[in-house]
Amino acid sequence: MPPLSGPQQQPEDADQAIVSTPYGRGLVVRSRKSDGIKEVSLLELESERCFASRSSPASSRNREGALDGGGRGRTPFMMYTPVDYPSVAARVGDDVVCQYGRGRVTKISRVACKGKEPVLKYSIAITSWRLGGRSTAICHVTSPPPRVVRKHTLREMDAHERIDHAKSEKAKATSYFSEKKNYQAALEKYAEAVDAVRNVQHDYTSTNEVRADLIVVMVTCSNNAATCCVKLEKWPEASKFAKNALILLDALYGKRGKKIHTILKKEGTIDAKLFGEWRVKSYLVVARSCIEEGEVSDALAVLKKARTVAMGYIDEISAKQQTCTKEEKASLKSLTSQVKEIRRLSSICLEKKKATKQMEKKRAKAMFGGNKENTPPVEANKEKDMQPPQSKEKGDNTAGENGIKPTSRQEEKTIPYQRKSSLNTKKDGRPSMEKSVSFSEKPPEVKEFESTDEESPWYSEHQEALIMLGIAGFSAVALMALRRAFR
Repeated sequence: MPPLSGPQQQPEDADQAIVSTPYGRGLVVRSRKSDGIKEVSLLELESERCFASRSSPASSRNREGALDGGGRGRTPFMMYTPVDYPSVAARVGDDVVCQYGRGRVTKISRVACKGKEPVLKYSIAITSWRLGGRSTAICHVTSPPPRVVRKHTLREMDAHERIDHAKSEKAKATSYFSEKKNYQAALEKYAEAVDAVRNVQHDYTSTNEVRADLIVVMVTCSNNAATCCVKLEKWPEASKFAKNALILLDALYGKRGKKIHTILKKEGTIDAKLFGEWRVKSYLVVARSCIEEGEVSDALAVLKKARTVAMGYIDEISAKQQTCTKEEKASLKSLTSQVKEIRRLSSICLEKKKATKQMEKKRAKAMFGGNKENTPPVEANKEKDMQPPQSKEKGDNTAGENGIKPTSRQEEKTIPYQRKSSLNTKKDGRPSMEKSVSFSEKPPEVKEFESTDEESPWYSEHQEALIMLGIAGFSAVALMALRRAFR
């Protein structure tokens, strides 16, 4: 007989409640409808691993249910019980489920009742459904108290929840950066915020406000993460985060005037801040990374772009001095400080470039012997021998070459060139075989050799006509062949 197949495993509960058990806080993973058994993961036992060594299978049973996993070292610690344990007390920040839906506890207060003891009032921000725009539904619950449930994982979150999660991580990172000066912890939180909204799957519930918030969170967290990397001197990571912000800003810049840009502008994120401050901040981080990695030319090109962007918005705001808003004045102040940083980095780049050129010159001199003092004596003698002999002048009675006596400088220029023979003449007038070499300031004029071309063949003059004649003949033959084919 074939083996009997067991029933299919029931999926986990959508809202997994956190209940209070005899072993501490427990998470109801699954409620089986077939037999009414609840599978509860014991959270506090999982955090205290030493309990497994001290427990025994015999002592891990009670009348309400059975404990599995602790005594035999299995994880997680599971308890199977039919008892419906009560929910743990809700705290601020817990995810809860009430009669109005799923939400997050924002405030807990005590409310006095007539003739009764004060009761707790829970203020809950509903997340399972939302109002239009950026409005959030807040409900106040006293009885029955809300039931605490497990927080959604990043994979289970929708676009709204992801953005809220990223904003909370950003707030934590800002606290680490500004107050505690813990740049590594701040970098981790900023990176988590960026990862939370990196691959958001939009659906019909994703409004334009949600998309605008997504861009703001991505750009600000990327720039802040890049700043943390600069503090930690992690230059490749800093450049990566800054370029990520630039990609988003460039994409939004191409869609100016559309819905998302209009929403950001209405909420106070002006162009001078969005495309000025934030973009220049990214450019500065990229430039610093290039400088530290030795890419001075790339750094200068990036700084040139940053200066162009900053000066454009500075001139635009300065043109309307009397009608400037508070946001524009704040952006003007920030952009002015960024321009100073651009100048400082540009001067550093120019100094590095100058130092590199000087180093290259020194290397070239060391390799090829550029110093005149180090010139070998043999070459110096050659240069001396190649210089033309200078005639000694003795007042007005001094004679030039070939016995010609110049009367003045003007007369020296008018003297025709006379070639000196390479054979020395003896006293008796006969030429001797001893050769002498002399140099003159005016070289002899040499006529270029005029070559006579041979007669070209007869067809070179009529080359174009012959080509046209050949094409015409080929066309005629092709036309006759087509006529015969279609007869």
